[in-house]
Amino acid sequence: MNKSPPTVDHRTRVAAERRERMRARLIECAMLVFAEKGVGASIIQDVIAAAGVSQGSFYNHFRTNVDLLEAVTQELNNELLELIEGEVGRYEDPALRIATGVRMYLHSADAYPLLGRFISAVGLHSGGPGSLFYRYLPVHIEEGLKAGRFKSVTVDVALDLIAGTALATTLRIATGAADATQPERAVAAILRGLGLSGKDADALVRSPVAQVKASPTSLLVRGRIRSEERAADTAA
Repeated sequence: MNKSPPTVDHRTRVAAERRERMRARLIECAMLVFAEKGVGASIIQDVIAAAGVSQGSFYNHFRTNVDLLEAVTQELNNELLELIEGEVGRYEDPALRIATGVRMYLHSADAYPLLGRFISAVGLHSGGPGSLFYRYLPVHIEEGLKAGRFKSVTVDVALDLIAGTALATTLRIATGAADATQPERAVAAILRGLGLSGKDADALVRSPVAQVKASPTSLLVRGRIRSEERAADTAA
């Protein structure tokens, strides 16, 4: 069997790694620009400028605003939701899973301000069809309905209730209009909407909640670093 010379393998690997670093840089910068400008305007030139790359380099990776938005939302949402699911998946009670997961999501918007600004700026686009939101949450909702924890709602209505309330609360957090108790009060309202009593809902949101621990290579952390660097450059 013929084998490629080691030098060819090395060059291929280096080129692939360079391409991946460039794509990651563009996604980080797109997250920043979307957070500032929303989805209503063309942001491609802003992303090119923020990333310090040529138009040719940009178009090797993305063609349109939609491509950029899909890449950012998929990586960011899936990264965050996988971290949350890793925590809540160990709870037996589906109501506790949802209460804890939404609280972790909302507290993350406070811990990672760029996340909160991005979600607020892009609105419902942040939960696109490819989001793990639609893989994980329906399972917990269905189990809650079967167990009698949730009442008088369908899975679709429950999804809309959770997503809508979480988005509105994230906006409050991102704009500084929320106090420290806002996530818990919002989640208690969600739980009551799903059919829990006020007493049960209040008890669930008083339980300890873990914080999302993102890795240094995550978009959450990379985005925060790039945001801080951009703020420092602007102030200089």
